[in-house]
Amino acid sequence: MLKPTQTISYLKHQDIKNKDSLNILCWNVAKLTQKDIFKDFFKELIKKEKLNFCVLQEVKGNINSCNKIFENFSFVLSPNIQTKKNIYGVANIFNISCLSNEILITKKRELKLATYKSILITKHILNNKNITVVNIHALNFVGYEDFKYELEILKEHLKNYDDALIVAGDFNTWNKKRVLLLNKFCKELSLEEVSFNNDKNIKKVFNNSLDYIFFRALKLEYSKVINIKSISDHNPIIASFTI
Repeated sequence: MLKPTQTISYLKHQDIKNKDSLNILCWNVAKLTQKDIFKDFFKELIKKEKLNFCVLQEVKGNINSCNKIFENFSFVLSPNIQTKKNIYGVANIFNISCLSNEILITKKRELKLATYKSILITKHILNNKNITVVNIHALNFVGYEDFKYELEILKEHLKNYDDALIVAGDFNTWNKKRVLLLNKFCKELSLEEVSFNNDKNIKKVFNNSLDYIFFRALKLEYSKVINIKSISDHNPIIASFTI
């Protein structure tokens, strides 16, 4: 296993800068992106839910043919693991223009010596409004202080942003102490949490949700959880925002 050395991006919607709504999906796809069962379901989900932005964690892609995973979308993929053949990481995929992207690789590693995790930040302009989307797959197998250290780095990075902001992902908040820290993080960045009527279907550990979408300076229209655990052990969560 090699330390990631490259980010893969494929941008083909750079002329699309006007949308009335942003329908965003957040999903830990458990490295299944090359499986037919995932591709078939994902294609239908995008069509049914009219998705124009997806924030995915645990994406697996072949280094030489990664653009074939998301055929009709632009994307930026930030790896946290790289082998000679494949990369694994977080990806923002969208059918709108992308102004820029930033990558934050964690300072700490899982179990101190294993993999890093990556955070991806993409910036967009829709209807002359700046929108930043943050995709996070937080460290899991670390102590509280290391978890806190990485969240503080992200907060310091984002605190000077004045854009409309969406922060989504798998936060690995499997105990109350981590949940309280995440609540504090959101309060300090003026982020609201998207709530879900059927939140029992959101992935939980010790009764604590792992997956979230937070936002500010956007109007939330609706939210939903798609119950489809036959593909990933996490369910997709969706939020629709008016620009």
